[in-house]
Amino acid sequence: MIPENKQENKIPQEKQLKQKKILQLRNITKIYPGTVALQNVNLEILQGEVHGIIGKNGAGKSTLVGIISGIITPSGGELEIGGRKLAQLSRLDAKRESIAIVPQEPQVICDFTVAENLFLGDYPHRGLLVNWAQMYRRTEDILKQTKLNINAWAKAGELTISEQQLMLLVKACYVEEADIIILDEASASLSQDDEKIYYSIIEEQQRIGKTIILISHRTDEILKVCNRVTIIRDGCTVKTVSCTELDKQKFSALIVGDESDKDRQKTTSWTSVDPESETILRLNELTRLGYFENITLTLKKGEVVGLAGLRGSGRTELFKSIVGIDPVDAGMVEIAGRKGLLGTPSQALERGVVYLPEDREKEGLVAVLSVRENMVLNSLKQISTVSIIDKNRENEQVSRLINTFEIITASPEQEVNQLSGGNKQKVVVSKISAVGPLVYLLDEPTRGIDIAAKDSILKN
Repeated sequence: MIPENKQENKIPQEKQLKQKKILQLRNITKIYPGTVALQNVNLEILQGEVHGIIGKNGAGKSTLVGIISGIITPSGGELEIGGRKLAQLSRLDAKRESIAIVPQEPQVICDFTVAENLFLGDYPHRGLLVNWAQMYRRTEDILKQTKLNINAWAKAGELTISEQQLMLLVKACYVEEADIIILDEASASLSQDDEKIYYSIIEEQQRIGKTIILISHRTDEILKVCNRVTIIRDGCTVKTVSCTELDKQKFSALIVGDESDKDRQKTTSWTSVDPESETILRLNELTRLGYFENITLTLKKGEVVGLAGLRGSGRTELFKSIVGIDPVDAGMVEIAGRKGLLGTPSQALERGVVYLPEDREKEGLVAVLSVRENMVLNSLKQISTVSIIDKNRENEQVSRLINTFEIITASPEQEVNQLSGGNKQKVVVSKISAVGPLVYLLDEPTRGIDIAAKDSILKN
């Protein structure tokens, strides 16, 4: 939920014009083999503003963020920061210039505590030794100040994705005390309660003069939170404009170009389900102690059932128990009239049940494999003869999936980790759909993706 009063907190435009430029990018270009990710991108960030960057999946937002944060080396162009002109920024340069990034996919050390993750690289010392007492005391003070209700001693791996994301935001703002904070789709996985904390932190950081670069697919978020926004399309900057000059309709037109959001919506039609249709999935008092209890649910063939709940309500845990990733303490699962709990994900796959995890990076993809290899992981039996993969069938399937889901990739052999977030999500969805399942269990299937990509996923 985006606070309605955020518009009032924006810096007035006449005041913005007097602000000094804290970061400039001139003619930034990035070329990958077979792909021009960015072409002559120009960007100007003013001190103390919240500057939005928006564009379709594959537009080049993540590449741009990687260049600003020192993760990616540009192929051409120039950056200017702190009065210095540079051909590129290294990670060390970015840290020296007080730039911090909160990535879309939380990067934490799961076996470390919250405090250890917060102060990783910045541990307080007493002489040559880490001052653990001071570190935990400061962590508890920061968590209390930001109203983030997590335990400083808890393992980061025990936190939800939403909590991990807020932890990284807190690290950037209150431990590293960065002057330029890059939020790369950082709100995409947040619960409603955590969003309130997220926006209050942004408001506080802007109030004390910090600069926020906010990457988002949500036009309402950009319009209410940002002072100015830069639109990127096909690797090029389209326009930088004050958010006070935009409404949602103008904004969408700038993002998609010649495409019409209204036209896209017309392509997706939803049909009603016959009450007499076959029951394809039935849960009867399914229970996993400490997570969910006595869940009873019926899903008919062709039906879409929404599952909603707050953070920690057990939504993700329920899905994982249905497909055999996590255990079940009581209850029954029935699939197409056949009763019996699913002991493993492979058994679920054989019974026609597929699961799209919330965390695509850790659970949905094998980062070092190609787009093609990821796409066929679930359907090796369908494209094989006597345990030998039929290359023609494999190529036909991969080509069909790329076209169906409109996946932007240099080639099927491109490493999946090089794709944009939205295209990674499409690869995961295409992988589970390739087997022609009876039941899809989709956990946040459109998290962190743009309007066009959402439509592509939902209509398929």
